[in-house]
Amino acid sequence: MSEAPARPRRSQAERSGQTRERVLAAAIDCLHRRGYAATTTLAVAESAGLSRGAMLHQFPTREDLLLYVVRAVYEQELLIYAQRMAAISDPRERLRALPRIVWEVLSRPAGVAVLEVLQGSRSDPALAGQVRTLQARIEADSFVKTARLGADLGMPEFPALVRLIVWAARGLSIAQTLSDDPGSVEDSVTLLRDLVDLILADTAKGARP
Repeated sequence: MSEAPARPRRSQAERSGQTRERVLAAAIDCLHRRGYAATTTLAVAESAGLSRGAMLHQFPTREDLLLYVVRAVYEQELLIYAQRMAAISDPRERLRALPRIVWEVLSRPAGVAVLEVLQGSRSDPALAGQVRTLQARIEADSFVKTARLGADLGMPEFPALVRLIVWAARGLSIAQTLSDDPGSVEDSVTLLRDLVDLILADTAKGARP
């Protein structure tokens, strides 16, 4: 019988990348289920099946871990937004779809996990400034990426509308985790889409600046 071919050895970069993926999944799960205060590096390491040493090699501090979660989740979200929006060519239909797409993205466990970090970091002096700077950079980047849609629609107030949709969805994601009837939150998402329809109607009539 011929011997099975040996598996190629993974590079250090590949091993490190796979470890970080495990840590990210474990951190998101911990933040989503247990909240900010309970999400320690030790808790995440145990959930990811890593030793304390392996965890500290990747993330020396809790702040490093939580900032990584925010950055990594944002990169994931960008891919989802790009895929969903690419399927819609008409600018008005893109905007009409935006509340639903944002809701689907931000109501995921990953979206709730990031919100836990944003809120929880306010009471952590070592993390608060870094999270605030990172969040401001992410928001500015999102405005740049959506600027073309605002220009196509002739809406100078478009960044304010995007901010409203995003933070409404973030708030509703928390409401969903606390509600005895999570499905009822869908009515609010639909209402947000109806609000966008009214804004589009006003824009079409020239009623908006």
